[in-house]
Amino acid sequence: MKIYTNSEFMDLRSMVIGRADHAHWPKGDPFFDSLTAVSTWPTPLKSGAVAQDIIQGANNELEDFAEAMDKMGVEVHRPDVVDWSQVSNNLDHATTGMHTYSTRDLLLVIDDMVIECPTPYVSRQNEFRAFDSVRRSAIGSGARWIAAPRPRMLEGDYFTRDGRVHLSNNVPMFDAANVLKFGDKILYLVSSSGNEAGADWLQSVLGNSHEVIKWTDVYSFSHIDSTLAILNSNTILANATRVTPENIPDFLKHCDVIWVEDMVPREFAGFPFASKWIGINVLALDPETVVVDSIQEPLIADLNSHGFRTIEMPLSHSRTLGGGFHCTTLDLCRDKF
Repeated sequence: MKIYTNSEFMDLRSMVIGRADHAHWPKGDPFFDSLTAVSTWPTPLKSGAVAQDIIQGANNELEDFAEAMDKMGVEVHRPDVVDWSQVSNNLDHATTGMHTYSTRDLLLVIDDMVIECPTPYVSRQNEFRAFDSVRRSAIGSGARWIAAPRPRMLEGDYFTRDGRVHLSNNVPMFDAANVLKFGDKILYLVSSSGNEAGADWLQSVLGNSHEVIKWTDVYSFSHIDSTLAILNSNTILANATRVTPENIPDFLKHCDVIWVEDMVPREFAGFPFASKWIGINVLALDPETVVVDSIQEPLIADLNSHGFRTIEMPLSHSRTLGGGFHCTTLDLCRDKF
């Protein structure tokens, strides 16, 4: 299993596509509880198993997606099936798990290195075991696979203020989905799921081969891929409610920007774990081809008008489970940028 990717958009050769099996909203995770508590949605998200019809529906769509990618010549891997209702002890907390629907969230692939990221979600700190078969194969093929130190999420490691959860800089904390790759530039969103100490730790691991660029005061809640997508070396997709011409990172200012003013909102079951902006969460298969949720017809038209070929498939539970096509995939190997 070859591991190599240094971009979000070069020709995709192999990938992991997630699973919704045994999806479970965590119990015992103080960071997860804090994030859901600041939601403005009137009905709280309850801990416990996700409804089986949602799991089955999500899995059916992911299977169709995997089959389509296989037919296009992309080597597809899947996470191992794990029962996330089981309680695990993570340092100072006993928690259930969550799911492997969003495989992008925790594993960061940069060049030939895979990093198990120091997620602040205590409930997801054991999720890496679902990737054991991928890990074994990757290491056996010569990939560098490392694990960041797990944050303990003690009092003082995070706090709530002004309606959002903040991470302190006591220890490195970030999710892989806080990061986008562009050659030797690593764009890192500082948010509720990634602190500046995490960016500094990542820079120390990568050394002089890459520059980790902190993107601050853009989107405070969580991951980067509902705000920005890098479609090729000269085109980006930008959430116009968060991104402005002024705050686009310098290394991307030469790009043609497809400004997205609004999205078609997906329905959700009970609680929106993702906003309507999960629709911007697209996956570039190569510099001319983008996988996009079929409900996003205005976005598809914009992409087509800019010369992109679009592959349209549904992700009916993207808001319920919190992941679009970028979230639910982990690129293991792309051509070099």
